[in-house]
Amino acid sequence: MGAWKDLSVSFSRLTQEEVENFCIDWGIGLKFNPVAPACDKSLDQCPPSSIALYCRHFEFSNLRHPFSLFVLNVLEYYRVSFGQIHLKGMAKVLHFEVLCRALGYDPSLLLFRRFFRLAKNSDWFTFETSKVDTCLISSMVTTLGTWKDRFFWVSDSIIPFKMVWRHPDAVLNEPEPSDSNLNDAFLKAIRECPSRVRPFPEHLLVLLGVSILWEKANRDPVLMRKGQVMSALDFIKSDDTSDVVFTDAQAAEEDDDVARGIEQRFEDAGYVSVSNVKGFSKPAAPKASTRRSTRRLLKGAPQSTSSEPGELSDDIEVSEDQGVDVDVEKEKKLVVHGKIKTPAKKVMDTFVHASSSRYVEGLDPDEVYVPGWSVKLDDSFKDAAVCEDKFSHIAPPSVHSTIAEMDDDMMLSRMILSTCNLAAMLPQGVAHFRKRMLEYEEFSKKKEKMKSSMAAMKKEISGFAEKEEAWVKKVGELTRRHEIEFGDLRKALRPIG
Repeated sequence: MGAWKDLSVSFSRLTQEEVENFCIDWGIGLKFNPVAPACDKSLDQCPPSSIALYCRHFEFSNLRHPFSLFVLNVLEYYRVSFGQIHLKGMAKVLHFEVLCRALGYDPSLLLFRRFFRLAKNSDWFTFETSKVDTCLISSMVTTLGTWKDRFFWVSDSIIPFKMVWRHPDAVLNEPEPSDSNLNDAFLKAIRECPSRVRPFPEHLLVLLGVSILWEKANRDPVLMRKGQVMSALDFIKSDDTSDVVFTDAQAAEEDDDVARGIEQRFEDAGYVSVSNVKGFSKPAAPKASTRRSTRRLLKGAPQSTSSEPGELSDDIEVSEDQGVDVDVEKEKKLVVHGKIKTPAKKVMDTFVHASSSRYVEGLDPDEVYVPGWSVKLDDSFKDAAVCEDKFSHIAPPSVHSTIAEMDDDMMLSRMILSTCNLAAMLPQGVAHFRKRMLEYEEFSKKKEKMKSSMAAMKKEISGFAEKEEAWVKKVGELTRRHEIEFGDLRKALRPIG
């Protein structure tokens, strides 16, 4: 059977027992109500309040639950669902995360966009290498086997935002971020590490905090080669790892791999959404390092001579993808060693479009918000009171109390951020509008051409009708002539009485 190219003919062959056993083996809680799809339900017929997960995303692409914050940020930014991501595309996302963590950095969505672009693969979406920088993929498995018929439903509560089913005609990418927007040391380090995409052993994934499937409490996984500890980066860069021995050692105090892995993943709380304005990411302040300590303290084990990142204590890690001044970000939620720190003063930010998953309080997220506009013809905007009254109707009523609670600095920072967001959205809006106008213009041309074709067809049909009428008349005349001649012939042949 040929390759499946249509979501609507992709059906799951899993039974309910197989789904539950898979979830138990891969750490997906049964509280998320994993369900085997009915045999007549295709992938694009996902039930309400559910999402689709592929088994091979876990087996081949190194996806693990709880999902990492980086993977969730990628899906939210590109507005695409797990069920729409091709197996190779998901593998590249996780490979990038593994590589970043092996280098000692938290994966950056901004840096990911520098090296990868969203692309179509039949009805699925994947990630291809961008043309503006080094290719991080040295090789990749090309034979994947069947994987599109092994999926199941789970509750959408497994992710912290409303997952979007991406429209196939949506604009795929924005321009790649420039070098000036990125951490120079991070960029230089990752350029030197092209490596092969493949399923990684659980030891490596736990060591890097990508997986928490580890049963040995207070012990860390260790990679050994020829009697020496092998760094995770050396393992990733090695094509042949058949001689690597997987073992474990006593976890260093306050440096437990599994505990750190939990901090980097979403479980009920602790998710910081990506900015709703894509591409607005250049920080106004000097870039803060996002490098994290990965030095292992292994007692009684000889250390490898390969270089490891130095100890850096960044108590507060400011994501480069937020794209605003550090002081402004402190008013929001901060990432403190992977945990969420909330400012002492509670400030509601429902009116700030910080994520595609945050909606204005009290409004249906599936509806389009239409602002109230009560301006009359005789209103004069020279009057400050009139301005305040009329503009107050533009925002939803639920944000008025939030605005009233703001101090001057907070209000100014929000105004600057909103203005910058608007400035960033305008070019995209113009581009989208221009594209739709071109599509409409092309449609109009096709419509006019179709009208001309239909007019020509009507004319031809009318000509055929006239010819048919003439032929009918001619046939009638021939018939009458034949009857007359036949009558004369019968008279001539009648015997003389």
